Amino acid sequence: MALIMDSPSQRLRLLIVSHAYAAIENRKKIQALGLLADVVCVTSEISQEEILGQSASAFDSDDDAPDRSYRLVRLPRVGASITRFYYRGLGAVMRDSGAFDAVLVENEPWAVVLWQAWWQSRRSQPQAVFGEFTWENVTRPGLRGLILSTVYRFAALVLDFVIGGNRAAVNLFRCYGLDEDASVVSPQLGVDTVSHSPVSIEEKKALRRQNGLPADGVLLGYCGRFVEEKGLRELINACVALRERGSPVNLVLLGAGSLLSEFQMRQQTAPWLHLLPPRPHTGIPSFLQMLDVFVLGSKPVRADGECWEEQFGHVLIEAMACGVVTLGANSGAIPEVIGEERFVFQWGDVDGLEKILRPLVGDAELRESTSASQRQRICELYTHEAVAGQWLAFIRNRILAMSGHIARRRSEAVSV
Repeated sequence: MALIMDSPSQRLRLLIVSHAYAAIENRKKIQALGLLADVVCVTSEISQEEILGQSASAFDSDDDAPDRSYRLVRLPRVGASITRFYYRGLGAVMRDSGAFDAVLVENEPWAVVLWQAWWQSRRSQPQAVFGEFTWENVTRPGLRGLILSTVYRFAALVLDFVIGGNRAAVNLFRCYGLDEDASVVSPQLGVDTVSHSPVSIEEKKALRRQNGLPADGVLLGYCGRFVEEKGLRELINACVALRERGSPVNLVLLGAGSLLSEFQMRQQTAPWLHLLPPRPHTGIPSFLQMLDVFVLGSKPVRADGECWEEQFGHVLIEAMACGVVTLGANSGAIPEVIGEERFVFQWGDVDGLEKILRPLVGDAELRESTSASQRQRICELYTHEAVAGQWLAFIRNRILAMSGHIARRRSEAVSV
């Protein structure tokens, strides 16, 4: 029975609750965890809805079932919003799956499913430490901020640990009273460095031809939502500046969103601007492998009741893993993911972005050395295996630190 570990080498039993693992690509992190611990993962039933104009089956299936190192439990979601749903049947999973060392919910502090799992964990799994993974990295203004501050204070009081996807997420909890030892900064997901890997020059040219792009020359790119906060207008204008200086760069944007029609109009007078439609996650590596430089120019949002900054930018580690020189704006978690100031520019600053791009566009050897060092960073810190190891080391240390508290909690539950 998994209660309190008797030795550091004892294999942990983990229950992870997250809608994120309805995506088959994301389950590679759970697979890595399952090789190091006994894992039960609760996620959503396969959706029948379309995602980015494509069938949900393009993103989720049970094709990985024969090779899973863990147990996957699919439950129906009640509620549409990702923070306002709960899982029907989660209580039965808690009761019938044996004792866990840790229960972890991947969602925000105000999520209904977090508090559903917390309540049921205290009833059925009193011996387990209970924690959450959170991305939230901004302090909300006004009434909503006041309400959320109360939520954070209560969460900091009752949660045993927090994993934050960025430094600001962890600092938010610490501001509301969470002990420093009870938190760690680590991403939710890593990257598969086998599917996301560099290709040869000839393979890169072939991929470009397949997508109707110029085979030669320097190709810059972005993939994701076509919205104002992603800094795409600034990226396009930086390319205009480069071309005016004599650098015949091309830019390819993959995705969809509210700015698509504007970009289609601009494309009519800028044949070097290329637009590609969205594709399933399995098709993203081949897109990134075509590029020489990837740019994520995200900008903070503070308007119309919205409050957002880039919480990680997972595509950054995917691009770096593919051997693509990767640049990002100094917004949210982007600088800490990239890790080097020389590849970070002031968000919204066209001249600043163009200044960083200029030497990279003109020097193939610089691009090669930069991409090699960035990929090395990914292999050390951001693979699925590396992330799984970070999570387990932290959770194990937290269990050991809380052993006395867990024993008292278990005793109280038994007496009741």
